[in-house]
Amino acid sequence: MRKRAEILLLLFFSLASFSAPAETLYYEASYQGLFSAGETISIAAISLDSGPAEQSDGGALFQSRMQVTSRPYAFVEQHYPFRVRYRSLWNRRSGKLLAMENYEKTRKVKHQIIWVDWEKKRMQRFRPKGKNAGQQLFPVSLRYWLTPGESFQFHKYGRHRVPDGMLDWLSMLQDTRSRDFRHEKRFHYTVTDGKHLYHYRVRVKKRQLLKVEGTKRWTWKLRFDATEEGVPGPAHRPVLVWMTDDGKHTPVQFESHHPLGRFSIRLSSAAASAFQ
Repeated sequence: MRKRAEILLLLFFSLASFSAPAETLYYEASYQGLFSAGETISIAAISLDSGPAEQSDGGALFQSRMQVTSRPYAFVEQHYPFRVRYRSLWNRRSGKLLAMENYEKTRKVKHQIIWVDWEKKRMQRFRPKGKNAGQQLFPVSLRYWLTPGESFQFHKYGRHRVPDGMLDWLSMLQDTRSRDFRHEKRFHYTVTDGKHLYHYRVRVKKRQLLKVEGTKRWTWKLRFDATEEGVPGPAHRPVLVWMTDDGKHTPVQFESHHPLGRFSIRLSSAAASAFQ
């Protein structure tokens, strides 16, 4: 579970329909280590769409959608093909997560949508085939997340009581981008994947000149560490994120080291072709 949490973070974070995204970023993920004989190989293309949701509350609702595919990479497609869709909806004004979606297709498909009931302080998990169908109705306001003919049923409640200000990985990333960066500045978040709770500590390490798609740019290097609620020790190895030193704080690079190798994600306009 901890490894899955880190990979999702790396591949890495409306009550009406989603408007045209205000921002679309493309990345290429690579791996270097034991399974690649020390060579750096590309393993996935990633798109990240972010923008306000269409509603009339002054633009507080914000949606992010990440898509990950191994389709352009023959080696990965042959041995471990995967498709991932991860989506979140949160209120920037209140700092609260409203809903999130996890879709993973490998040898089998896993798909769930989580609705956060802030009044009762609990998460409601929905799946195509629920364990407790009819006990809770799928939120009408999220019907647009379903494909034509698709239906979701209530599966179960989350195991944890929802803490104030809880976010998911994508909304945490977007909130971090909105902060003022200074050397050794620290931020704290409580984050969920729909099942577990994680406590994140984000530290701004230093300002650094980084080569981004052939051009040197000034960036801020941040470190993300986490512990899981009720579990001793770190939830995953540190994740390093580089964001541009400008008003957008665009994430341009992610990196994490494992005993089996290094995972990197870098901004890449060339990866856009994987989603066209």
